[in-house]
Amino acid sequence: MLDRLLDYAPLISAGMTGVTALIWIVYLNVFLSSYRRQHRPSILITSGAGKGMNAHCFVTNLGLEPVYLIDIILDLTRRDGATVRAVIPERNEHLRDDDHVDLEDARSATNVGPLGSGEEKDIGRFRALIERACAEDPGISPDMPLRCLEITVVTVTASRAELYGASRRYIVEDGDDGRLRLRPTTIKARQLHSALARRRLARELERELGADPEEGGDPTRDRRAAAPP
Repeated sequence: MLDRLLDYAPLISAGMTGVTALIWIVYLNVFLSSYRRQHRPSILITSGAGKGMNAHCFVTNLGLEPVYLIDIILDLTRRDGATVRAVIPERNEHLRDDDHVDLEDARSATNVGPLGSGEEKDIGRFRALIERACAEDPGISPDMPLRCLEITVVTVTASRAELYGASRRYIVEDGDDGRLRLRPTTIKARQLHSALARRRLARELERELGADPEEGGDPTRDRRAAAPP
């Protein structure tokens, strides 16, 4: 019996080595998955401090790393099914008639900026978001009948400098009191983590920059750098 075991010793040793390597591969895969999950951005989009269009929209960073909010995209779907889109990172209502703002109030005139872990940002009332979209697109009216609206928040991570995003859709309904109500279609915001979703975000920002999506470019650059002082 012992002689037979000695004959199979090389095979047994190779098998044990393979099992050990397999255990380490599984352990490494679990470790990498946990690491990626912990460092993956998680953005929450919620509403509160009001009802209907007068409610505030809050963006919260639930990830472990800080992110930088670079854009807010608002999609408005009319009752006839047509959808219009506006990119509204700025709080236009805080600007003066000459499109300037006092330096001490500069941060209050934009939603662009860093968002630390666990921090939230009030990006304004839903009614104000639509009014900002009207300023960007004359074809949008603040009182046009809506079927739904969707808010997409675009961020860039601190470690990888890659685009990530989150979106949440709200159904616009007529309330019993004659006021509009907003009903979210999902419990939480949809996270845009996939490579395809990130490419779509990059194409949208490049289109808003006026750049050719085929040529690439840096979608995180300041779009207002070319504006006159």
